[in-house]
Amino acid sequence: MINTYQTSMPPPPIPPRLGSVMSAPGPGHGKPLLRFLIGMIGLQMVLLLGGFAYLYHTDNKYHEDLERKYLDDMIVLRRLEECEKDIESVLDCKKLVEKYKSILAKVSQEEGRAAKLTGGGPSYGAMARMIVKQPVSGTPPTKYLEWNIGHSVRRNVQYYMSSWLKVLQPGDYNIYSQVAFSKWHPKTPLASRVKLRKGETGEEKDLMTAYCSLGDQDHTDVCTAFQGGVFSLEPDDQLSVWVTDPSLVNYEEGTTTFGLYKL
Repeated sequence: MINTYQTSMPPPPIPPRLGSVMSAPGPGHGKPLLRFLIGMIGLQMVLLLGGFAYLYHTDNKYHEDLERKYLDDMIVLRRLEECEKDIESVLDCKKLVEKYKSILAKVSQEEGRAAKLTGGGPSYGAMARMIVKQPVSGTPPTKYLEWNIGHSVRRNVQYYMSSWLKVLQPGDYNIYSQVAFSKWHPKTPLASRVKLRKGETGEEKDLMTAYCSLGDQDHTDVCTAFQGGVFSLEPDDQLSVWVTDPSLVNYEEGTTTFGLYKL
């Protein structure tokens, strides 16, 4: 018999089933996407490192500029604190006071610049720089120094009874006074005191006290009592400068001053 079930022809391919998985993409199909992702990651890392480097450089430059700008001012402030203990002449202290005035002017300029940047318009903090006035003969004696309003500078600080400054804004204030004595007192030390009182009728208290010495009555030099510090003040607080004897004070320009400014 002839075997009709054997043949040399290959069997026909099996047709794909419905819903079968499609064939995988070619070997080079995913390379562009991978390159794009790697490039984006690299770009982000470069931008991140560049940002850190820029901020580090900017911060260092800012601090260097700030130190260069205010180094001289800090030296002046420290020198003023030591002025009363220094054996140098009062002329050196006078120069330091002039530099101190320029520092106050610089502070006012910075405050005005900051107000412009914030859109608040010009706004100045409270400050006062008072110039002493020599007592007029025949007036009732007082141990409180009087101030020349025409030559003094005040912002947001009121003037009361020729000797007192009245605070309007609460806050921390840097207060300083410098009193030069050119005459000797036989019994009482040469002293100056910054007085504080609450309102016009409040009890007075000593806020700061400074002394200086001329030795004896044959001594013809000038000694300076300087004092300064930071204090918290409230509205209606009043400040003045008391001295041992106003007739012993040196009234040359720049030798005797009093002032404050809000921090």
